[in-house]
Amino acid sequence: MIGNRRIDVDRVHVRIPQHLLEAGVPHLDAEFVSARVELLTVAAAGLGGGLGIELAKQVEDAVRQKDSAEEKPVVELRYSGPTHLKPLAPILTNLAEPPDVWIRVESSIVFDDEAIAADDVLAGEIADDILRYLRTVSLSQIEGPSGMQHLREDLTERARIRSQGRVKELVVQTLVVQ
Repeated sequence: MIGNRRIDVDRVHVRIPQHLLEAGVPHLDAEFVSARVELLTVAAAGLGGGLGIELAKQVEDAVRQKDSAEEKPVVELRYSGPTHLKPLAPILTNLAEPPDVWIRVESSIVFDDEAIAADDVLAGEIADDILRYLRTVSLSQIEGPSGMQHLREDLTERARIRSQGRVKELVVQTLVVQ
């Protein structure tokens, strides 16, 4: 150090490994390197696309095999042959319990016989049976899904008995309780 607070660099002898830090020129040309990068990019894209297409084919084949392996459920028709539907007149009556509650039923009968289609007398008798039956029913008997199912079964049975088995089913279209 000198008196004016400067460093004397003439007397500093530091080993600098200049012979190791020689700047060199790359042995490869820049255009050659960029061409190789482009080639690898195109090859990777082509390989990825090919694998994607192959994977899509395998998925399609698996879906086709699954669809063909599953058995389609056979829908059994409830009625076969020429089936007819005859609407009945709406029925309005009060229930047995509580007596101030009214019920309105609109229904139809399902049958196979052509003669019943023109038989308005039988339809009137079935409607009369429904009216008589509903006057004996209490509100608690027809509440809920099971009550509705029991009512439907009872009405169908009464229609079958009245028609001597020619009526297949009584379909309740609307049921209003007020």
